[in-house]
Amino acid sequence: MATPKWYVYGMDACLGATPGPIDLDSDTIKFALYTSSWTPNQSTDQYRSTPNANEATGGSGYTAGGFTLASKTLTIASLTVKWDAADISQAITGGPFAFRYGAFYKNVGSPATDPLIGYVDFGAQSITDATLNITLTDQLQVTCS
Repeated sequence: MATPKWYVYGMDACLGATPGPIDLDSDTIKFALYTSSWTPNQSTDQYRSTPNANEATGGSGYTAGGFTLASKTLTIASLTVKWDAADISQAITGGPFAFRYGAFYKNVGSPATDPLIGYVDFGAQSITDATLNITLTDQLQVTCS
């Protein structure tokens, strides 16, 4: 897999604007996978309802709505903020299970109200009878100077 490219949506949601603050270490944060049919737009994509029709399907092992992030941590040291979570490892049987994007979102109950946090562009991926492994190390790192 090529090195993924990461993008973060406007931090206004994290800072308290509509749809409200996002607590990266205590809120339920999920990571969903989407096909290349979704064209991410950081200016207009505010909620999960935008990419939801393009969620990845095929094979079994992936649950609609994505993976719930575990062991989330938020650390601050020397003017640097880092957000981390446990890696994702899931067996996918059958397939092909094709995806291009993964999106982080705060799970509040429905696609229309689940705010997007950011997304990653993995490039075109397809899995058949294999284990999906996604390494989540310091997914968000902000350094102030």
